[in-house]
Amino acid sequence: MSMGAAWRSQILHILLLVYVPLAACQCKCTPSQACWPTADEWSQFNQTISGKLIKTAPVMLPCYVGPSYDAEQCAQLNDTLFYDPKFEAQHPVGYDYPLNETCPPPTVTDAPASECQLGNSPVYAINATMEADIQNGIRFAKEKNLRVVIKSSGHDFVQRSKGFYGLSIWLYHFRGGFTFNEPVSISGGRHAQTWNGTSLTINGAYAWSDIYPNAWEKGVIVVGGNQNGPCSTGGWTQGGGHSPVTRNFGMGGDQVLSAKVILASGELVEASPDINPDLFFAIRGGGPGTYGVVTQLTVKTYPNRNVNLFYIVLGAQGTETVSKFLDAMTGVYSSFPSLSQKGFAGYGYWVANSANGLHEHKFTNVWYQAFTITGKTAEQSQKLFQSFEDKVLSYNSTQLGIQVNITKSSYVDYGKYFANKTGTNAGVGGISALSSRFLDTNALSGDKKRLRAAMDVMGGEPGKPVYHTLVHHGLETTHGLQINDSAVQPGWYRSVVLDIFERDVVDFSYINNIEPFTYIRSKVEPVYRILSPSVGTYMNEADWGNVQWKEDFYGVHFDRLSMVKQKYDPDGVFYCITCVGSENWVVKEDGTLCKSI
Repeated sequence: MSMGAAWRSQILHILLLVYVPLAACQCKCTPSQACWPTADEWSQFNQTISGKLIKTAPVMLPCYVGPSYDAEQCAQLNDTLFYDPKFEAQHPVGYDYPLNETCPPPTVTDAPASECQLGNSPVYAINATMEADIQNGIRFAKEKNLRVVIKSSGHDFVQRSKGFYGLSIWLYHFRGGFTFNEPVSISGGRHAQTWNGTSLTINGAYAWSDIYPNAWEKGVIVVGGNQNGPCSTGGWTQGGGHSPVTRNFGMGGDQVLSAKVILASGELVEASPDINPDLFFAIRGGGPGTYGVVTQLTVKTYPNRNVNLFYIVLGAQGTETVSKFLDAMTGVYSSFPSLSQKGFAGYGYWVANSANGLHEHKFTNVWYQAFTITGKTAEQSQKLFQSFEDKVLSYNSTQLGIQVNITKSSYVDYGKYFANKTGTNAGVGGISALSSRFLDTNALSGDKKRLRAAMDVMGGEPGKPVYHTLVHHGLETTHGLQINDSAVQPGWYRSVVLDIFERDVVDFSYINNIEPFTYIRSKVEPVYRILSPSVGTYMNEADWGNVQWKEDFYGVHFDRLSMVKQKYDPDGVFYCITCVGSENWVVKEDGTLCKSI
């Protein structure tokens, strides 16, 4: 070998030695790599958090033959527990809507343990009960280059609280109490509003079911979720948060007056209009799990109000009624803007092409809707609702094959209304192919032919039932509720309805359900965009595979949020799918999380 060739060989050898560790540090460490902490290191770390480290195991492991097999526990899991949001929240790797579940409920109880794997669930979880646990966990993960996952309740359609080979900051038992505060003047800073009303300080990861009864006892309204299960300080608020009283008071993220946040450095900081205002902006609707771990929120509360409710069931039976049913739904959708202007809002649900009849009449096409209005007498409410009631009753026809039923109720306060309303405990333990879109006044009552044509796609195909959730929030018709220094997707305030489309998915798997995902991405989402362009959708209830997620989930706020992410987490300690900063990472086929640049 010549001296030149020998020199080049030595240089190449040196470059390879340098390149290997550089390449390795571009990815988060996994259990198969040398950089993964040793057993001794995990043990030493566990001591710093007082023994709160959990080696996770799949929820359904007791149903698989092996050392953990337990027939009695398996029966409970199969019958009820796997479908109970409280149980899932109390399990470190329990998730309400588990996509690509590698350890599903088995159809037979003699399945081998080898078939039950963690999959995309984290390997370890910290049962955090105090801020120091979270701080130590973040610092350890940063030092060891581990993927960090944050889980409160696990109520997440987008799979942001899961993660291959991750260390989970599990917050379910992090509960330091909550306090209802008397009126106090709170400065809104240079851009935000001043608040002179009552408030609520939440220390920890309480579900709305923990908060609500106490709020009602105090005679105040908290802008919280329509479901009892989600965490009040977690993804619901940080992702924006819609509520039964959003029409009256705005979005959940808009209610935040101050917060405490643990950063990627492990430092605990305050966020308010005057302290770290950029971070304060981000956690008010700019997405969860990516700027830091929120440990405390102070939010606005409001005086109680009476509620009047109009509940509609409109249904038809048989495949031959689908077209007439969609005609009726077109008329319903076109009325949402005028109802919003009158002060009505509420949640609805409709199904088309159902194989199994719903309701007592076995409707195969059916719409359920609650319309509520606050601060009015029953007589005033009826007068405002009458024209729409007449319109809906006009669809009640044997010739059309449609039946309509309307019931009415009045409640002296919001607490009594919510305690009696249906749909507050979500069905969990399954997953769907899901897409969604904000629909503005022009989409709903502009071009009726365009809306009716969209309904043909939104109604699905024969033999393939579709499900729609309607969040009739009406914010486009309100004035003075939108807050400048809030990262809530602006599309909320430019729309009347959030329409959520779903198709069934079997066996928790994407690969075995290509068709429904293809349908929403190739047919439904294009129709949504034509019907309601440049408005976007709600990040918490959307398609995790949306390739336009930056625009759709964050709108004009994305660039500003990216700067916040870079400032407070420059090394990418926090990652979750479709979260700000996730564009800099890619998940490989084996689940390894690596930098994409």
